[in-house]
Amino acid sequence: MMKFLVQDGHGHLEEKSNNFTAMRILFALFVLYGHALMIPLGLPYEGAWALTVDFVVQCALDGFFILSGYMITASAMRSRDVGRYANARFFRIFPGLIATVLVLWLVIGPLFTSLPMTEYWASSQTWLFPLKLIAQFDPMAGLPGVFEASPMGENMNGPLWTIRYELMAYLGVGVLMLLGLYRKNAQILVWTALTLVFGMAVETFGYRGIGEETIGTMARFAPAFMVGAAFHAGRKYLRLSPAFVGLAILAAIVTRDLPIGWMMLDIALAASYLLLGYVRIPGRTGERVRNVEDVSYGIYILHWPLGMMVFALMPGLTTTALALIMLPLSLIAGWALRVLVEKPALALRARMSRRTPADPAAIPAE
Repeated sequence: MMKFLVQDGHGHLEEKSNNFTAMRILFALFVLYGHALMIPLGLPYEGAWALTVDFVVQCALDGFFILSGYMITASAMRSRDVGRYANARFFRIFPGLIATVLVLWLVIGPLFTSLPMTEYWASSQTWLFPLKLIAQFDPMAGLPGVFEASPMGENMNGPLWTIRYELMAYLGVGVLMLLGLYRKNAQILVWTALTLVFGMAVETFGYRGIGEETIGTMARFAPAFMVGAAFHAGRKYLRLSPAFVGLAILAAIVTRDLPIGWMMLDIALAASYLLLGYVRIPGRTGERVRNVEDVSYGIYILHWPLGMMVFALMPGLTTTALALIMLPLSLIAGWALRVLVEKPALALRARMSRRTPADPAAIPAE
């Protein structure tokens, strides 16, 4: 028993023998269910079940950033070519995002708007929509007359707001790589400590001023990303054991009401997710889990418009029924986006860079 509690569960990314892709899909499905409650009921969440689901969804969102920080750091430290790094990040995020925005703009909008087509296309809101979403100026933008009966208003794609912060994390790592400040484990641990201090300062003292919402959200997601980075940087010295996970969870519970509580939770989540990610599932089941098609990004960015369309067509659905309809539709849509857009884009990137190895840092935004 003691041997099990202290055994190191850390694996090696380069062996590609992990469950991280399956975990990202699970995170996306948690978010899907949370939005199946939000679309018909609106905000704020009310009731014990809805609040519990929201907490799980928030842990899943942080999970995206934790795994992203871990894998992006592994990729950045292995290859210091900033051009290739930027290329990989662009081809991971933007092909799927652009395809999704075009479908929203050119297909779903015209089909679900309450306005005449001439009025829909004459609106500046319509023509600014793709720019707002692709450039992340306003990822919560809507289209005129579309989904206006929903409690969530005309919001065309609720999950896209997190992509802005994933891109900020990519940019931050890229700048540090360019300056030679993201090469050594000690450097990454220092950046993690500074990011945690930033998060605690915003949590403790608050911030009121320009970019208030952006700064507040960065104070949440940047520590999560860097906690993942720190787990990679400290992998030679940290024993990722069940005992460590248990202590991290206990620390998160004890500090839950303190300003540091959410960051302690991120540490506990990171330890738990990484330990589960490296668990060796035996047999064919394990092989299927390790080699599952990565449809997480497609599920994440497509489930919202699918849910909004279903609700617009059948507004009397219960939240459970809506979730059950959204699930298969999102799996199919995620698979289609993966096969028709993401894989061709990644193949193009491989040809451009004259190499074919898969990028282990292929993380959805989260």
